Amino acid sequence: MNANGTYSDTYGIHGNNNESSFGKYVSQGCVRMHNADVEKLYDKVQVDTPVAITYSYKSFVDLTNVYGYKFKGYKLKNS
Repeated sequence: MNANGTYSDTYGIHGNNNESSFGKYVSQGCVRMHNADVEKLYDKVQVDTPVAITYSYKSFVDLTNVYGYKFKGYKLKNS
């Protein structure tokens, strides 16, 4: 993908109402989210915020430690 004239290093993260397309190779590399999740993040994330996209079996907490970030997520509910 060549978003905004980049050299395949910029990808779109956006809402999508076609849930059957999630997790499949059906776009040019964009990350699709539920529209309701995008709405929740809208006021919390600024445009051009750096995002690390990775494939891992590690938890979000473990990954924030790997990349040197402080985890500010929600507590997981007991199942």
